[in-house]
Amino acid sequence: MPHHFFEIGSIVLLAALAAIFLSRLKQQPMIGYVLAGLIIGPAFLRLVNDEKEISFIAEIGVILLLFILGMELPLKSFRQSYKVALPVTFSLVLLSLGIVFVIGLFVSLSLEQTIVYGFIIALSSTAVAVKLLEDVDLLSKGTGQIAISVLIAQDLLFVPMIMITNAMGNESGIDIMFVPKIAAAVAVLIALIAFLSKKEKIHLLFHKRIEKHKDLIPVAALAWCFVGAGLSEWAGLSPAYGAFLAGLIIGNSYSKEKIMPQIEPMQSVLLMVFFLSIGMLIDLNVIADNATLIFMLLFGGLVFKTTACILLLKFFLPEDRWRCSFVTGLTISQIGEFSFILAAAALGNEIFSDENYKIIVAVIALNLAFSPLWLAFLRRFVEVAYSKKLATSLGSALRISAFSK
Repeated sequence: MPHHFFEIGSIVLLAALAAIFLSRLKQQPMIGYVLAGLIIGPAFLRLVNDEKEISFIAEIGVILLLFILGMELPLKSFRQSYKVALPVTFSLVLLSLGIVFVIGLFVSLSLEQTIVYGFIIALSSTAVAVKLLEDVDLLSKGTGQIAISVLIAQDLLFVPMIMITNAMGNESGIDIMFVPKIAAAVAVLIALIAFLSKKEKIHLLFHKRIEKHKDLIPVAALAWCFVGAGLSEWAGLSPAYGAFLAGLIIGNSYSKEKIMPQIEPMQSVLLMVFFLSIGMLIDLNVIADNATLIFMLLFGGLVFKTTACILLLKFFLPEDRWRCSFVTGLTISQIGEFSFILAAAALGNEIFSDENYKIIVAVIALNLAFSPLWLAFLRRFVEVAYSKKLATSLGSALRISAFSK
């Protein structure tokens, strides 16, 4: 009987060291996990030669991610600014789909690839945005609340995005018969959000008996998660959708404060496995052969998304002179960690080829790696525009931030 504990120990140790090292460089731990996956995978150490060995565990990690995301969404605060967040989010998705469609006129892209690429560009990184806002002390202020509301709207929109991506994974292309299911799922999601955001809090079934026994709390939470995922899969929808709905219900219950500390460690471990699997799929030869394309996509994506976010926020916040729209737009311009999940779903559904997937993963990872540069410029801009108020217009603020000492 083969023993794999040495390999498991080596993988977990390397992942932890990579995450710690990247954190010291002010990067997100997920980039460290991707880097560790690259090292342990076929490209270098070959500790894991077949990434499919952990694909099921990675899928569980995604389900738990959506479950905890649902628990963490502050629906009541979202109601206060959804009139700005929803138009900005939908407009950004449409613009992203539009720019990819234009690119598709010059390169060969199927309709399914166009849609997924547009979704990937539109999603922003919640982890990066929260870190940026915390570092410039704007998270609890009006600017931070607008940014968080847009991120919540994107998180909510991610659920139908992953369902649409899975629906396109068949030989005949988009399954038209799946459209009513997606419409019904979105309607249920909207109705549940409206119901939960109006109520104070709800009681879960058997909550008194479960909360008397601390060991039962994580078991009961996982039961909610996987029953929701199972029912969703039984209905022909994405398991992540059901897990997300279960998370929304728990997140708006009296039991949330007791459940969250029990679930987060498990989710962190499984997410590590997910990002390790992404790293193992990275092919350095593909990156070397497509280096020019990757950096063109990276630079073009950064310029497009940053500009689009700032202009959209300025349009939907006409009373804002430039401070809030610029800071918020810069904050949410990073491509998000959920884009990794969409890319993986597109690969699994044969929408992306292996080469397409490896190129887009490299672009997303490099995009997130640029966050320290964003932080440095954002901190300087906030100092000029908010603290010292040295500028009277956006142009003067940009000049002072970029060129003055």
